[in-house]
Amino acid sequence: MDYDQIINELELKRKNITKKLLIFLGISAVIALIGLVIYGQQGFIIGLIIAVIMTIGVVADSANKYKKAFKEQLMPLLIAKTGIDLKYEYKNGLSHDDVMQSRLFKKADRFHSEDLMRGIIDEVEFISSDVRMEERRVTHDSKGRRQVHYVTYYSGRWFIYDFNKEFNGIIQVREDNLFEGPSWGLSIKKIALEDVEFNKKFKTYSSNEHDAFYVLTPSLMEKIKVLEKRYPGKIYFSFIGTKLHIAVYNSANGFEPPIWSPIDDNFIQSQVQDILILKDIIDELKLNRNIFKI
Repeated sequence: MDYDQIINELELKRKNITKKLLIFLGISAVIALIGLVIYGQQGFIIGLIIAVIMTIGVVADSANKYKKAFKEQLMPLLIAKTGIDLKYEYKNGLSHDDVMQSRLFKKADRFHSEDLMRGIIDEVEFISSDVRMEERRVTHDSKGRRQVHYVTYYSGRWFIYDFNKEFNGIIQVREDNLFEGPSWGLSIKKIALEDVEFNKKFKTYSSNEHDAFYVLTPSLMEKIKVLEKRYPGKIYFSFIGTKLHIAVYNSANGFEPPIWSPIDDNFIQSQVQDILILKDIIDELKLNRNIFKI
């Protein structure tokens, strides 16, 4: 199928999902009201639960097929629009070990990633995916019964770029006040840089103060501030080994097709721009220049 055919087919699938949702929401309301009239408040709750489960079961299959078609048929065409030569594997993502190498966050009790993108731009190798990390928490109710739930402490896009300098330690630039990752035996300390505005916005940690001042030049700090303003959410940078990790915590799940709005030009453009972030970061931080090569 060509581009227009794919869009039309996806729109048919999307409209079918919304139609089913509206129908079953109406049915759910009727079932819940019948339960209320016959059995009172308890009947209302039971009827509502049954209706919601039924709605999810009916709609989920159609929604999964719609999402699969979007990622397998349309996403390759949107990637082609960017002119970037990259591989896209929507079922895969960065591994937990990949993310932990940054030492930006603690180990996740539950980890999920998808929408993997990898490639080379201007001789800079990169890999990226959506990442969600959750912490397991155990509480007890008033009767002492144990309850387990998970709390998300990171959800957003994660980027890893080759950096043309090898570090013996680690440098982190964070939008919060705490070094949260494992130190793995390194002595990490908070440092103040020469840029007062930068120090107010970001907190910098390093195991090697000399490396931090060498890498975080006035020019690079300005570019990091530009990136922070461009992308909503909290942003984190970790320079470690030969890699630069950039994590954007915005609770967004990228590259997902809309349900309640059409796949129009505005949506297409937003998806293309989300892909172009990969190149924007290279251009903005000038990762394609060997300015740190020693």
